[in-house]
Amino acid sequence: MKNIHYNIYNFLKDIESNPNLSLISLTVADAKNILFDFKKPPYKKDGMQLVFSITKSVTSLAIGMLYDEGLITLDEPIIDYFKDELPATYDPKIKDITIRHLLTMTSGITHENNIEMLKFDDYRTYFLSQKVEYKPGTYYKYHSATSHMLGAIVHKITKKTLKEYMDQKLFIPLGITNYHWADAKEGISFGGYGLSLNNDALIKIGQLLLNGGTYNGKRYISKAYLNMATKPESIKQDYVDNPNTKAIGYEYGFQFHISPNGSFRADGAFGQIIVIYNGLAIISTAQYTDYEFLYQKIYDHFSNIYEGNFDDEILNSYLKTLSFIQKSKPTIKLNQSFELKGNPLKIKHVKFSDDYILLTYENGKTDEIYYNFNQDSYGESYFAKDLYMIKQPHWVIPQVKKDELTLKILYVETPFFAEYNFKFDGNNVILNFKPSPNFLLNGFTVGSKR
Repeated sequence: MKNIHYNIYNFLKDIESNPNLSLISLTVADAKNILFDFKKPPYKKDGMQLVFSITKSVTSLAIGMLYDEGLITLDEPIIDYFKDELPATYDPKIKDITIRHLLTMTSGITHENNIEMLKFDDYRTYFLSQKVEYKPGTYYKYHSATSHMLGAIVHKITKKTLKEYMDQKLFIPLGITNYHWADAKEGISFGGYGLSLNNDALIKIGQLLLNGGTYNGKRYISKAYLNMATKPESIKQDYVDNPNTKAIGYEYGFQFHISPNGSFRADGAFGQIIVIYNGLAIISTAQYTDYEFLYQKIYDHFSNIYEGNFDDEILNSYLKTLSFIQKSKPTIKLNQSFELKGNPLKIKHVKFSDDYILLTYENGKTDEIYYNFNQDSYGESYFAKDLYMIKQPHWVIPQVKKDELTLKILYVETPFFAEYNFKFDGNNVILNFKPSPNFLLNGFTVGSKR
């Protein structure tokens, strides 16, 4: 009798041994059934997670649906769709870029700067203003604005945003309703990394891929398109012969990554993945990850499903030890207020109480960050999410030393976390802000005004 829980147990033990990998959730499904589904507290079991570049693969599915309907051909030039978005001057080689080049990340555009892109009022114009460094079709360069152009083509053809189109064609038919898709500044869904999905949605997408484009017997996308999308179409030239990418591989399809063993995956920043391998959809979310290690362990542990006796209680007992929640005891009493010097977060004023801090920003907005030392509830505060700073759910882990308070905040719908470390010195306070890696914020240290 096959018992995949044995494989899962040993996989998790290896993953948890790596300090460079912080897993949030693991789900394993076959073509019809959910075999395992676990999420570490305090991340919400049914909560959304920002999945970053898994968005690109979903965008590819939308393009595949247009292809299936005969509304596009893969080798048509994209400039025909974007005459109104062209900048006043542009590289003439833009005219040579086709839909296929976008799908395979071979547009010839190599410069990507997300912070620079966010300054543009129209991300399509940002893409079209770039220099085409290589002949389209000859050079791979991963580029999120490239994927956004695919979503923009969906909008041009259907007059629907990616969200509206996929709601109609896939999400609502599959029962996917609890999700968020961030808009680019021009008001259309961002095709590069804007999706937040829950585990249920990730599982359904994984099973759709496992079944070659069908779900519960209904076809949503052709096997012909998926065969192209999930087979090597371009080479990541910088990955060839790289000893650190043996499991990652160096091949790319249509917004899907291809591994050396022939498996394929939707792959998002910081460890958000759907790997299709050996008849399984292996899905994880993470705060941060060691990709080469993660993929190697997937292929090590799920190439052969264990046949033999295994006590599932061993796995269940182990899962109870996996949590981000920490407990501590207070040793400090706080009832003080401080005005801070200028800082990147634009926090103007901070007020301390015994169980919360009140942050007041230069624009007048506030965050009340409640904490206690037996944390049992969620709060909300402003932090980076997809393309924007927004108020979002969080969980607070407080720690105290003499004259020092640290609040580690987990933003439970993203991989992100941040530490607010306050050091008190008489009538002054020093804030050391340390965010986990993200696309919008950096750390800083600032003191209070005397």
